[in-house]
Order: sequence, then structure tokens, then C-alpha cells
Amino acid sequence: MSGVFVFKGRGGDFSEAVASMDKLTQEWTMRAARGECSWICADCCMSFPEGMPAECAHGHQSCTDIIKRDKADAQSK
Repeated sequence: MSGVFVFKGRGGDFSEAVASMDKLTQEWTMRAARGECSWICADCCMSFPEGMPAECAHGHQSCTDIIKRDKADAQSK
């Protein structure tokens, strides 16, 4: 499943939908970390068509640390 998700209704229990979106986001992140698909930085919104870069394009160490963590996680999965 991919695309934009729109939830209609009032007061519903969306926990299953949110869990599904979390799973899809995690899978996408792992694929991007392996260079299998494009990636968009959640911090700066910069797009990387070739996948997750090796380090932050703006030189932020905290972002580079997250990228390195995700790349390491992706290799073990």
C-alpha cells in the first residue's frame, strides 16, 4: 500500500491504521537506507532520488547519526 491516506469519521479508533502506516514508513525507510528507493528527509524535506545519503546534506551531526543508525538497521534486516 502506498500513497496518501485520508481517514474520515469522528471519534473512531485509528490505532490499527496508524500501526499500518508506521509499518509502511519503517519498511520504506529501510529500503531507502539500502538505496532501493528514493528518500525524503523528514527534517529538511530535501529529496534524494538515489536513496538515503551517507550523511546529512546540511552537515547536521544529529541527522547524520540517524542516517547511520538507519543504514546499519537496514543491513541487518
